[in-house]
Amino acid sequence: MGRLDALPPYLFSEIDAARDRVAAKGVDVVDLGVGDPDLPTPPALVDLMAEAVRNAAYHQYPSGRGDMRLRRAAAGFLRRRHGVDADPEDEILVLCGSKEGIAHLPLSLVTESDNVLVPDIGYPVYTQSAILAGAEPRTFTLAADRAFLPDPRALADLADGGTRLIWVNYPNNPTGAEAGEGLYAPLAELAAERRCVLANDAAYLEVSLDDHRPVSLLEAVDHRRNRVIEFHSLSKMFNMTGWRIGFAVGHPEVIGGLARVKETIDSGVFTAVQDVAAAALGRGAGELLGSVMAPYPERRRVVVGALAKAGLDVFSTQATFYVWARVPEGETSLGFCGRVLRDKGVVVTPGVGFGPGGEGWFRISLTASDERVAEAASRLEAL
Repeated sequence: MGRLDALPPYLFSEIDAARDRVAAKGVDVVDLGVGDPDLPTPPALVDLMAEAVRNAAYHQYPSGRGDMRLRRAAAGFLRRRHGVDADPEDEILVLCGSKEGIAHLPLSLVTESDNVLVPDIGYPVYTQSAILAGAEPRTFTLAADRAFLPDPRALADLADGGTRLIWVNYPNNPTGAEAGEGLYAPLAELAAERRCVLANDAAYLEVSLDDHRPVSLLEAVDHRRNRVIEFHSLSKMFNMTGWRIGFAVGHPEVIGGLARVKETIDSGVFTAVQDVAAAALGRGAGELLGSVMAPYPERRRVVVGALAKAGLDVFSTQATFYVWARVPEGETSLGFCGRVLRDKGVVVTPGVGFGPGGEGWFRISLTASDERVAEAASRLEAL
């Protein structure tokens, strides 16, 4: 069996197909499945892009590790926002979106006999990328009674001499759970003991409600003394999902290994996109972030209120633009989400799609217009 045969079907492709079948029957479907912001990229950034694409110098191959202006901007953003000091020369790497870096990281670390620790519940790419790299994915549980945080003792039991990478994702997709120094420090100690890399997918680090600021792995752990790496994305920060731009920050050796994989596989991000990204991460980033995040608190309030009227429990969080809620007693995640689509014309994501640990839960994305979120909420109240 080839490695592709070992991959499970991609969750969101199946959800899209189910949505299209219902819509084909004439149903007005409200899609709260995929986390793709409904609002456009801020106009100021679009205007900068219109100017940047006319720069003929940007029409040639970009820098392999990323344009230095963007790497410096990322370093400045991390310093101002999180108090993290990162060297743009060898501790920051520009990515074609954080997903690309996440998928390629195992290729720089593992061999056929190695293993990668991945969370259950988790983004499917952690497991899929391990399989494609020829490693064994080993899952650890994220449970509600631990606020969807891993138990470091359980990870210590799971890790062995063949463990090369430990994945975490905070703020967490799909649950919205947050981590801090109390989790990151012992995990970094474990990674050091096992001589492996600790990686945090921080795509939602800046996606928070009411000016709340989650903690970066790099705030809690010295990335120069520890083999850690953190992945950042502009997709959710600035409604730039289609632009495919992100960056990784971490230990120079880990960044260097990922850079070697990238130089083999791709030729970098269009420099005009990097130019705009650098501007977005500049000193005006806080104001831009505030405008992008502004709709989500009210949308969350509307959805959580509707679920409360329906008698459904919701996990409380101030991070991400997702709502993570329990399915009614006696129903499965897939069965419930199928019923919601068929009976109410609303797409929500079954928790089991993020691993067996997500059974009994479902995720709602707040990335639809205020009007469509309100419409979906009114339908969900009647569950």
